[in-house]
Amino acid sequence: MKRATRLLVLVNVLACVLCADSGVIVPTDKQAPDPTVLGLSELAVDIVVDGGHATVSMREIFHNKTDRILEGAYSLVLPGDAAISDFAVWDGVVRIPGVILERKRAGELYEQIRNQAIDPGLLQSDEVSEGNAEGEAKHSAGFTAKIVPIPGQGYKRIELQYRQTVPVEQLASAFVLPLKPTTYAPEMADRFSVTIHLLDPQTLSDFKIDGKTYPMKITKQSAHDIEAQFTGENVQLGEDISFEYRLRNEAKPAVQAYREPATGDPGYFETSAILQNSKQAQADAQAPRTVVVLFDTSLSIQWEKLERSFQSLEAILRGLRPTDKFNVLVFNSDVTAANATEVAATPEAVAKALDFVRATPLRGGTNLQKAYAEAFAQASAPGAYIALLSDGEMTEGTILPARFGEWFDSAWNKLPMGNRPHIYVLAVGDDANVRLCKRLASHAGMMEEVRSTEPVDFKLKTFVASIGLKPFDGVGLTMTPQTNFDLVYRLGQNDFPGTKASWVGEYKRPGAGNASVESTRNGQRQTNQTTGFTLPANDISHEYLPATWARARVDALLEKIDREGEDAASIAEIIRLSRKYKFVTPYTSFLAAPRALLRPRLIRPGDPVLRVRTDTSIVSVIALFPFGLTQPLRYLKAEDIWQTRFLAPPDMSDGLHAVRLILRDRDGHVYREQKTFLIQSQPPVVRAQLSKQRARPGERIQLQVRASQSTRTITAWLYGAEPVQIRWSPSDHTNTGTLFVPDTLPAGRYSIHVTAEDMAHNVSHEEVPLEVVP
Repeated sequence: MKRATRLLVLVNVLACVLCADSGVIVPTDKQAPDPTVLGLSELAVDIVVDGGHATVSMREIFHNKTDRILEGAYSLVLPGDAAISDFAVWDGVVRIPGVILERKRAGELYEQIRNQAIDPGLLQSDEVSEGNAEGEAKHSAGFTAKIVPIPGQGYKRIELQYRQTVPVEQLASAFVLPLKPTTYAPEMADRFSVTIHLLDPQTLSDFKIDGKTYPMKITKQSAHDIEAQFTGENVQLGEDISFEYRLRNEAKPAVQAYREPATGDPGYFETSAILQNSKQAQADAQAPRTVVVLFDTSLSIQWEKLERSFQSLEAILRGLRPTDKFNVLVFNSDVTAANATEVAATPEAVAKALDFVRATPLRGGTNLQKAYAEAFAQASAPGAYIALLSDGEMTEGTILPARFGEWFDSAWNKLPMGNRPHIYVLAVGDDANVRLCKRLASHAGMMEEVRSTEPVDFKLKTFVASIGLKPFDGVGLTMTPQTNFDLVYRLGQNDFPGTKASWVGEYKRPGAGNASVESTRNGQRQTNQTTGFTLPANDISHEYLPATWARARVDALLEKIDREGEDAASIAEIIRLSRKYKFVTPYTSFLAAPRALLRPRLIRPGDPVLRVRTDTSIVSVIALFPFGLTQPLRYLKAEDIWQTRFLAPPDMSDGLHAVRLILRDRDGHVYREQKTFLIQSQPPVVRAQLSKQRARPGERIQLQVRASQSTRTITAWLYGAEPVQIRWSPSDHTNTGTLFVPDTLPAGRYSIHVTAEDMAHNVSHEEVPLEVVP
């Protein structure tokens, strides 16, 4: 299986060639965007982050530089927990919007138009689902739509809006708009403009815009309001738009409100408070910890999921101190431990555990019940932590999320109260079962979601830093007069010091009110109170509030359905709110055009699975492999995909190989396609160089690393410091990173460990000596 596992990890990069980057149109007769055929004439982005709720509006205008009519597939990669809230295509001067429909009705329309000629005003996104009535929650990684027609020498305008939450972790927040290509060459925009408007009722500080490609100009900066903008011509979109900021450690709750009398709706409010990051909280974080990591090695953890899971594992283990204890349990159908019991987190033990995980092949299904049963048996020390790195999908043992949740609650509650572990979950992947992961983390822990379209560094840093922190208990909100407030819901459940607790709800009448946030920590009750805020009679400045409340209301109704089963009134309200505020639920769909006509064929060669998605007219798919194997693919109706299994022979030479596909439709027409995958067995060559050989505690050192072109990730690690990801620097023409020598590091001779891993997960190591002087 060793050779096969390398192929499994590697082909993700090749499979991504068939997935579009953010905000591009790929002409139907092309495999990638072609600026000589279809250029990006204009991209305008408007980013508003109000109280930690981001609304991103994009306008793109594409120019057909040929004389013929074109059609193509538009794709936008979505970051984080983002959800599409609006989409429209202009046909000349006519704006054609997408709509939210009841799922059954959307299916009926889909069936009616699937075999008709494509109407210029008919668009469709891939159906996005965020769960089902049994509690499963899945996410789409992005949005795609067929764009037709694009007139010769003409223009096609696309408008899109999405919303996402920008959480506060240890008083810090970070926002990223993904523009940097992961597959194709960077696009060139004839005109590119960005506006950023950051508002928050809490005091803002340390606002920083990352990157140099788009030099933003800050046009306004105050304690609660920051604006920045950039405008340029002939701009290469080779970098993400990202910025960071901090909130002051203020105890007083803040209230924001929205009310539009003309609609007849009630008013909406959000109350938020920073949970205090006290000196006692910082002292608690220094206490010895026991951490058991559950690492998913089932076949569903492939490609990007596997890379991010391992990066997270390394960050967790490298972040431990020698006074801490740990163990790693890898699980699929079975559970295997790196050590018989928890061991001290010495550098040698950490390195041994990481090597153990690297050597473990992906195989089998996912038995999450067996994994947690073993973890509960091991994490028996008071205040222990269990960290799950998985997509939360289950194929063996108890697999229904509701029943598994009941088993988990019972197993956790049976433990002595002082020995119940804190449950931390890092939900990895675009299809992670987020609702289940949240339920697990509600047991004195926390949950972070990391999708393929977002940088992992910020979330991973806060996730690791929270291990050892004690959360607040009994965090609650009291609003007075109580009779004026209704349907109040908590947003998120991260109750660690330095985070923000928020609630949204309705208010019936404008006027004065009071709010207090209460919490308990280390047995002491504290109250944060604000008085004299005013609920407005007419104020529509905080536009995010109605939809944010509606989303929270729908989540509460879905949880009710999970517990009690479906009822007509709940389903009707979910559909009404979904359509009114434009977000997708298990009972609604976003429809803009027939998926069957528009979805591109997709091949994902893997170990040992080859999967191909086609349009519905295809009745037969045969794969011709380069090592002489001819294999028919079987159609899986439940997944709407063609599949077969194969294994690359051990003697197959390194390099690029092609799989030929023969597709036949119901009318007997034959189509031929060719896709590629890469075999690589040799580890990358890596050479590292420090900016200086001697340094003092507290200094920063520049590290340059030259590595083979096939290298995927480079990590550098100095004893006592967090691992540093080494990244490509276009200006330096090499991989660079900055290492921080810890203030407390004693003088002596040390080694900086550099690990380079290629796309096939072949690993090379190099050590660079460093002398730390007093």
